[in-house]
Amino acid sequence: MSSKTRYYLEQFIPELDDLVDKGLFTKNEVSTVMKKRTNFEHRLNSRGSSINDYIKYIQYETNVETLRMKRVRRILQSNKSNSVSDFSIAQRIGFIYQRGTNKFPHDLKFWAMYLNFLKSRGVSTSYKKIHTVYNNLLKLHPNNVDIWISCAKYEYETHANFKSCRTVFQNGLRFNPDIPKLWFEYVKFELNFITKLINRRKVMNLINEREQELDMLNEAEEKKGDNDEDEDKNEDEEEESNLKAVSTGDAMKDKLNELPEADMNMLGSEETNPALRGDIALTIFDIAMRSLGEHYINRQKGYYAVSDKETNKELRKECVEFLYKESQRYVELFDQFKDLQRDYLINHILQFWKSDQYDLSLTTEFPEFYLNNLFIDIILNIRYMTVETLDIDQLQLSVKKYIAYKSKISESDSKQLQNKYKNYIQDTFIDNMNKEEDPRTKILDLIVKKL
Repeated sequence: MSSKTRYYLEQFIPELDDLVDKGLFTKNEVSTVMKKRTNFEHRLNSRGSSINDYIKYIQYETNVETLRMKRVRRILQSNKSNSVSDFSIAQRIGFIYQRGTNKFPHDLKFWAMYLNFLKSRGVSTSYKKIHTVYNNLLKLHPNNVDIWISCAKYEYETHANFKSCRTVFQNGLRFNPDIPKLWFEYVKFELNFITKLINRRKVMNLINEREQELDMLNEAEEKKGDNDEDEDKNEDEEEESNLKAVSTGDAMKDKLNELPEADMNMLGSEETNPALRGDIALTIFDIAMRSLGEHYINRQKGYYAVSDKETNKELRKECVEFLYKESQRYVELFDQFKDLQRDYLINHILQFWKSDQYDLSLTTEFPEFYLNNLFIDIILNIRYMTVETLDIDQLQLSVKKYIAYKSKISESDSKQLQNKYKNYIQDTFIDNMNKEEDPRTKILDLIVKKL
């Protein structure tokens, strides 16, 4: 028996003695458990061990823990004793996971199992412990965006720690500024944050800035109290609670210098504070488009053996096409946030494409994209109206925009735009109206005919 195996087996003795003393396991059961653990420890400490050996060991220990907890509940219900075993085999399972990640640091499935195990234990696992696991994982895999997103969502969804969530996203983007998915999730988080803030104010009827400020101070005090309790429970742990960014080195260019401060002032209303309209998310969108475009150009340059004027233009066209398709994903994202000024958010994207990108104009180089932008702009003020909320004045304003755009485009493009607009009004409003009882039907029919 190796010294390492002997060392680990010796750690089991106090726990097993306690299980017998408290009447949870018999001596024969404990002897069987010890034999099983001895076999597993031999496998784990051998040169030929695999990740499956760790998984089987964890499965066995999970079964033992399930049995232990079942007997604990039975003892407590029978009121035979108020004292049960203080040892938790779940802690040993966590230790096996830790040993496995140390030996097989590149097995992401095993890391995922480890994190799921820790998260599933709720308050039994400290916030700091999960931080430490994420830190270690990100140091090994800084270019895996799914890990950064998982870590950010844990901060936001489990602990409502918005500042830490921003830090995770920004650190992740320093290593992966060319990954659209990470930018998209960052924008999505900011929109969720603003939505939650606005809804909280509505529910609590916070009208003026003084009320908002007091609410923010109270929330900060509550969070501080929760953190103090966590520290008291885990004062013997030395893990740091703040996620650290992996060192990028002097050569790593920071692509996020222009991002707004995380500690922004969130007081005021949507009218007085642009941040509450989603301007933080829009700023990130702008930086994302610029960063993704630069990296796309640099990455694709290697595919062109000869660089001439025509080739460069073709590359720029490919880049613009890539960016435009990405921007439409954001339009679809904005559609989901009913509590925000969605037309304001989408209009920002329309304005972005009104300017030439990489010295290329949508009007001349991408007529399909240009027509799509025109259509989005035309229906923007009625985009979120239904038959019940339809405002005829707003519809007439939409029609005026259509007429203005129609006069500036070619006949073939005009025909496409006309068909698309007619179908939209027909499908969205006319087909859903009661033609006999709703007088607006006649107005809409006349509008469609005049188009």
